[in-house]
Amino acid sequence: MTTVISLDGSFVAQSQDNDVLAYKGIRYATADRFEPPIAYRPNDEPYEAFEYGSSPMQTPGMLELLLGLTEENNNEDCLFLNIYTPAKNSSEPLPVLFWIYGGAFVNGSSSIAWYDGSNLARSANAVVVTINYRLGVFGFLGSTNLGLLDQICALKWVNRNIAAFGGDTENVTIFGESAGGASVVALLAARDAQPYFAKAWAMSPSIGQYSNIERSKQQVNDLLVHAGVSSEQELRQLSSSALLIAQQKVIDHSNEQFSAFAPTQDDVVLPLDLLDAAAKNPKPFVIGTNKDESRLWVMFDPNENQLDELGAVKALSTRAANASDIWSLYKSSRPTYGPSQIVAAYDSDANFRKHAWNLLKTREENACPSWSYWFTWPSPTFDGLLGSCHALDIPFFFANEAIAGADVIIGSGETQTMLSSVAAKSLAQFAHAGEPDWPRYKTNDRPTYVFDEDCRLEQQPDDDLYDYWIQVLVNETS
Repeated sequence: MTTVISLDGSFVAQSQDNDVLAYKGIRYATADRFEPPIAYRPNDEPYEAFEYGSSPMQTPGMLELLLGLTEENNNEDCLFLNIYTPAKNSSEPLPVLFWIYGGAFVNGSSSIAWYDGSNLARSANAVVVTINYRLGVFGFLGSTNLGLLDQICALKWVNRNIAAFGGDTENVTIFGESAGGASVVALLAARDAQPYFAKAWAMSPSIGQYSNIERSKQQVNDLLVHAGVSSEQELRQLSSSALLIAQQKVIDHSNEQFSAFAPTQDDVVLPLDLLDAAAKNPKPFVIGTNKDESRLWVMFDPNENQLDELGAVKALSTRAANASDIWSLYKSSRPTYGPSQIVAAYDSDANFRKHAWNLLKTREENACPSWSYWFTWPSPTFDGLLGSCHALDIPFFFANEAIAGADVIIGSGETQTMLSSVAAKSLAQFAHAGEPDWPRYKTNDRPTYVFDEDCRLEQQPDDDLYDYWIQVLVNETS
């Protein structure tokens, strides 16, 4: 174990090897409940960055529990970040990879093992930053967008301080998965975030989660009812656990559960048409989804994981009017899938891929550089039940395929090692050069890089499904 001080002498790290330094639990801001973050500036004493800071207040979900997150270290005082940097001083500043975790805006923490940036910093020759931001009622009460303000505050901290860790303030790439990917897209649209990053990479962004003013007002009203109080001022007096209980009741009783607590298009932090603003942002942008995103939920749902054809069509009818046509379309496109897997395939595209396709299309119309990928490698664990489910790609892009516990979800072997190398190198290429090593997206042939046992470029993948979902989008906006 060695002790290393940052270049400006302000931060002390402990390193267990000779090639990567880890600075953990650096406070970047403070915040009172329901108030914007206030940038934190340390005193003259070196900051001992040895341990992760507190995680945001939350009730861990299924995936977070699988990844080892508990409630033991949760606290409303949670605005910390971690920095992983190559130990060898570079003659030139290194690219910065700024990670935003997912968790439906109600779960997540930068301390989760999959997000350890050591291996990525080493393989990408980059500085990796992972951050905490406030979640649920603490971060997204009404239209406050406090969680996004936290992210912007962390970006500002990086802009002020990352040079002391060898990072390039002019070459910051934001990247995130699920709600973190949706945060990346939101930051593309947020005016105040623009000076602090150069490029963006969104993994399985949950774009359908964004809220609006009307829904955010309803959320506050519902929260007051379930918390048993009559004003937001009274909410400030409740315990954290009481707020979490009320938050869960709001989610359970909401018709749109995943957007009950989420970024709001408020015309203050975010524009009223967030996606239009993101589509017009000229910064280089990569977006991708996983083939079987929704298996993470459908295949663990006892009401839907053992369906026959009749049951699958019935399940699809709760999602769309033309259930029989959808069944036929997906059975033709996914001939090896069983009925429950067909339902999950539809949900995957409805909740993730449709939105990615639409954003790629509109960005091309605005001549904004974009690249598309598709993660299709299926996990062999759980007897193949997961397929290429939501979040499966994270350890590969972090080069963390071999960390303790990862094999429970992704297995282990030569394929996993290869896929991790290719994924992490693609992210590194983007961070260093401003474009990945495959062609820019064009709607006429839709070049898409496929991460699988044989990584490859495909033109016009799933053309039949693409045509269907583009028409759905047209109908939704007409």
